[in-house]
Formats: sequence, structure tokens, C-alpha cells
Amino acid sequence: MTRERKSLIAGVGVLIFTVILAGVAVTAHTNSEPEPEWLMVMNAETGEFQPAGNTYTLTLAGVDAEMLAFTDRPERQAQTWDTSEFLDYWANEFDGDPPNAVVSADGVRVAVTLSDPRVGMSARDDGAVTPSAGAVTFTATPLPGQEPPTSLITQP
Repeated sequence: MTRERKSLIAGVGVLIFTVILAGVAVTAHTNSEPEPEWLMVMNAETGEFQPAGNTYTLTLAGVDAEMLAFTDRPERQAQTWDTSEFLDYWANEFDGDPPNAVVSADGVRVAVTLSDPRVGMSARDDGAVTPSAGAVTFTATPLPGQEPPTSLITQP
């Protein structure tokens, strides 16, 4: 089973808007063992994709202050990470190689890459990005065969 499939399965059953970020190796090992790859779950109350040329602006509103991080076997670790600290670290970890993510809520499941997180920002209908407390905005590029919805996504 592929890592992306495992990420999708990990998001099924979550009762609120969820973004799952895949393939993050952030824990350094001092021996020759490979570093574990971390998967993260970022929860928010709502999400919305706005078209922006060949990409989309994904705005998450009501983002949880903490996020779940876990590894797959053989490591089998789980931790709670501070969302703001994780987003501050983004450029160091993902510069030039944005992570894949699954956006899952309200019957919607779409795979994208995420880049350029902006904390406390949201997209307006006209495409402009403006300040908004409790929001995180990303540039989202759909993976081949994926088409994000352009309506507000919420969890019933």
C-alpha cells in the first residue's frame, strides 16, 4: 500500500475538516538507521479552495492549535505538535519540495501539494488574501486527476 493511500486511510473517520500532510522526516537520528517519516493531521472547522491560475488558494479557518503527528511502522510513534511552530518550520523542511496532502471533509477527498503557508490569512472571493485570525492559507496544486471543489467545505 502506498504512503499516499495510508495517509488517506488515516484521515477517514475524522469528524472535522482535516488536512493530512505526508512524508515529513523531521526527527534526526544519530545512528545510521533511516529517519522516520512523519504524517501530520491538521484539523480546521472549514476549508475553501479558490482558483488562482493553475493552482488554488486553500484557506483553513478555525485551525486547531495542536496537530497530531505519527509515523508508520516500524517506528509507530505519535506526538502532538504545536501548529504555529510547525508552520514556522515549514520553509526549512519543505523548501523546493512541497508535501503531498489529502483534504478530507464533508464527503470531499482531494490530493494536492501544499506550499507557501500564511498564518492568519484567508482568501476572498476576488482572489485577494487578507488578514483573518485563526486561519491558515496555502497555495494548493492538485495532483494529476484531482479537482478541488470551489465551495466552502465543512463537516456536518
